[in-house]
Amino acid sequence: MTEYRFRVVINHQVKSEHEMLDLADRLAAAGCDDGHLGGHAEGVEVVFDREAESRDEAMQSAVKQIEECGLIVKRIELDREVLAA
Repeated sequence: MTEYRFRVVINHQVKSEHEMLDLADRLAAAGCDDGHLGGHAEGVEVVFDREAESRDEAMQSAVKQIEECGLIVKRIELDREVLAA
């Protein structure tokens, strides 16, 4: 398997550190323990380093797990270096 790096932007605002920690726990329980939460101008982003057979499989599984938490995915972002490769 190969490890893929990508960001998932979630349409969700957090107002406190406690809310961010709660969100991190919810996502980890859903299987997103290979992602790191951060703030984003449009909500929250999760930066993943996910192992999978393909980039599509990695991204689809991340979106599915996030949506299982009742969250709405706005988009997936890739680094410029990934697109150039």
